[in-house]
Amino acid sequence: MVLVQFYTKDCPSCNDLAPTYEALGEIVTDAAMSLVDELHDDLHSEEEYEQAVNAMAPVLVTKLDCGDHPDVCNEQKIHVYPTMRVFVDGEAQGDYRGHRTVMELVHWLSHVEAKHRQPGVLRMQEIVEFASERVVRNEEEVIWNEQVSYRRSQMLYSNTTNHPGCQLSGSLMVDEAPGKFIIHANSFGHHVAAHMTNLSHIVHHFSFGDLGTQKFVADGWSDGPSSFKKSLHPMDDHVYVTKDLHHAFHHHIQVVTTEITENSLKNWVGSRGSIGRVYRMLENSHLSSYRHFIVPEAKFSYDISPIAISYIRTSITWYEYITALLAIVGGTFTMIGMMDSFCPKK
Repeated sequence: MVLVQFYTKDCPSCNDLAPTYEALGEIVTDAAMSLVDELHDDLHSEEEYEQAVNAMAPVLVTKLDCGDHPDVCNEQKIHVYPTMRVFVDGEAQGDYRGHRTVMELVHWLSHVEAKHRQPGVLRMQEIVEFASERVVRNEEEVIWNEQVSYRRSQMLYSNTTNHPGCQLSGSLMVDEAPGKFIIHANSFGHHVAAHMTNLSHIVHHFSFGDLGTQKFVADGWSDGPSSFKKSLHPMDDHVYVTKDLHHAFHHHIQVVTTEITENSLKNWVGSRGSIGRVYRMLENSHLSSYRHFIVPEAKFSYDISPIAISYIRTSITWYEYITALLAIVGGTFTMIGMMDSFCPKK
């Protein structure tokens, strides 16, 4: 089993992790040396002793500079620094995402070993006990250390076989004024690799206004324009794929306030204490490029159109309809008479 830290020299978070990671390596080595001294008294050379220590250590703690070996890091799809990844028999088995302390690291490694090794060859528990003696300082830390359980390790740490993307959902309260929001890869504990940041995304749903009103208008307003429903959320189920490095999509949205005064809608929204108002969207998306050291970001900019649209449905009585019809007929006869008067007669 091998634990590899992928890092870069200019990564502040990697520098912060360095003392903890070095302490972890020292504890694993010292524990292996203690076991060798206890079990072997027939080693006569430093080479034999070193080989015995390496064989006794349940995990090899090492690190790789992605600045010197970019091809390896790209092959491993390292997106942030530092990334601590464990390998068992040459296969990646997960990234560490817990607290950056020696005790939580050794507990996580013990969990990984128990998952991939036979019970008779488990040795990480000895490292856990050795680390507890070296690291734990007081009774409170002893209690906290004992509470680091198997279930917690399952919740905190993920496997690299999972989907590497994020799923975002929710709502924002915004003013009726131009604005924007940005999806940006950032971490307080990692340094994000700009060249490995891919902002490809799928928009499952994006709209402005009350979802209940949108659904009622879209499904229940039979007299509306055919394209009206789609204009409420034109970005839904669209895929925006970024194929080149240092690029990301920027979305520009014009929001058009639309009010509908149909009686059925007014009665429905009136019972909810609101008005029949929805927001149509005019959307335009394009790729933007970034400098090589800047992490790309997906940007959604919106602006409220100064022009609002109102749909009004009116009805007339039967006698108004007949009056209008007679007016059209009378106007037609009048026009025919005027045209006839201008025609030459024989």
